[in-house]
Amino acid sequence: MYEAREQEAILQDLQENTGGDAAKFEGTFEYDVLASNAIEFSKQEVEREQMYKAGFAATSFGEYLTMRAEEHGVIRKIAVKALGTVTVTGTGIIPAGSIFSTVSGITFHTLKEAAVVQSGKIDVEADTAGVNGNVAAGLITVIPMSIPGITAVTNEQATYDGFDEESDEELYNRLIFKVRMPATSGNENNYIEWGTSIQGVGRIAVKKLWNGNGTVKVIVTDANGQPASEHLLEEVRTYIETQHPIGATVTVVAPEVLALSVALTPTKGAGDSTAIQKAINDFFTSTEFDGTKISYAKIGEVILTNSAATRVEDYDNLTINGAKDNIAVTNEQIPSVTEVTLHGG
Repeated sequence: MYEAREQEAILQDLQENTGGDAAKFEGTFEYDVLASNAIEFSKQEVEREQMYKAGFAATSFGEYLTMRAEEHGVIRKIAVKALGTVTVTGTGIIPAGSIFSTVSGITFHTLKEAAVVQSGKIDVEADTAGVNGNVAAGLITVIPMSIPGITAVTNEQATYDGFDEESDEELYNRLIFKVRMPATSGNENNYIEWGTSIQGVGRIAVKKLWNGNGTVKVIVTDANGQPASEHLLEEVRTYIETQHPIGATVTVVAPEVLALSVALTPTKGAGDSTAIQKAINDFFTSTEFDGTKISYAKIGEVILTNSAATRVEDYDNLTINGAKDNIAVTNEQIPSVTEVTLHGG
């Protein structure tokens, strides 16, 4: 691999190649002339190293990785705006594009004009693409610009399907899968490629012949590591229906959530139950469970590895769902910690 030389090394090489007897220490004419050249040469060295990295998928990045992937028909997935429904109170006409927001300033706009009498439900879309548009129920409560006759707004359900742009790591993994895992004639790899090409899809698991000859089950998680919404599932269904071989019966579903309750006694550190829950669920999101298990030991390691956040440097009596055992998990399940209990020492 090409590595850029430092300015000092370049200067030394230049001095050694002059062949003259003139003084070469700092402040001399020769030193100053060669040093200025070495600075410019070192910039070119950095550019060459970056160019080398950009040319190979394993070390490429940003727009260069995007172009490398496009050469193989793998397109970087762009950010997606969250969707949802708000309930407005009052009587009046709500124009398309009307703005509602959370107290923190996350804004949404209505997708079409609606006439409301006393109350009504209206579909909205986040103004900005990304996961920040996924807000919990009851948070959209602000009407930034008054609408005649409308007095209140709220969202009874959380907004959903807001996704960030595909990261370099995610794009690289899809590219390598495309190159190294042949997809042809409706094999398992084909279904994985079809599914993961959809904006907002994270992982795909495929069960062949799950309900007899010609049947295929496609299990979909979203890019945030959660069970895919019905809206996202329908997008996957629609696309796969245009691609799969004639005669195949394809079922597209989201995995079920495997709820886990974690309890422990911190013996060093006060412990932060919210941070522990987040650390473990972040681990679950980044790990692919394919009909294997959730390691009891690994959960403890995650808690300790993230001790700066979890505030647990040591513990006793760690249990998962009341036991000190590994937890079985299938590729039709997503594990999720729903409760963390901290016992006193």
